Amino acid sequence: MTLLLPYGPYAGVNGPLLRVAAAKLADMESATLYDLAVVLGVSPAEAQPTWEQLVDEGFIETTSEGAWPTDRMDDLARARFGKPLPRKRADALLCKAVAAAKALNALPPEAPYFWVTRLAVFGSYLDTQKLELGDLDLAWEVAERPGVRGHAMMARMYNRDGLQTTRAQIFPKGPYVRLTSLGEMLALECPCEVIYTFESDQLTKARAERAAERERVRAGLPGIFPKF
Repeated sequence: MTLLLPYGPYAGVNGPLLRVAAAKLADMESATLYDLAVVLGVSPAEAQPTWEQLVDEGFIETTSEGAWPTDRMDDLARARFGKPLPRKRADALLCKAVAAAKALNALPPEAPYFWVTRLAVFGSYLDTQKLELGDLDLAWEVAERPGVRGHAMMARMYNRDGLQTTRAQIFPKGPYVRLTSLGEMLALECPCEVIYTFESDQLTKARAERAAERERVRAGLPGIFPKF
């Protein structure tokens, strides 16, 4: 679902600057050539060719009453500049993610990682006619292991991403994999395919203990501290 653009300047502007400009324009209810010139840091005359290309390609809509960014401007703000992702490589990345999730879920409950309970793929990958993709759109759902609870609490205290260590085990760094939560993907109401699910007695037990602890908190009773 990520917009893929070729390497090099686009609409006369380098990629990183264009993304910044697109993000600012996307937040505007209306836009003018002058607005584009300001965010690019150039004169209106220098911004004119860029403005015209953005209009021609549907990022800006113009009428006799004015001009405003379209929904595509948000896509431009998140665009990736580079080579496309071949489908065979996307297949390999998908298999690697599933294998990594299985290996992670096989660790004992005291391991400092979340369980990965579901993986789903969506976006351009589902169009089997496409042999080259912009990226691989994946969504995941996780559940808290007993062994990760203390780490997750510390991460929240210091405003850190408690899922980072788990994410690093599942999804390799790089420009091709785009990860979102399963809830965010479902909110998009887009087609998807669940490619992996996980259930176990240990997971069921952990969920039951968490539910019981939440009930104790609601009832004003002392919480149950995790055992390490």
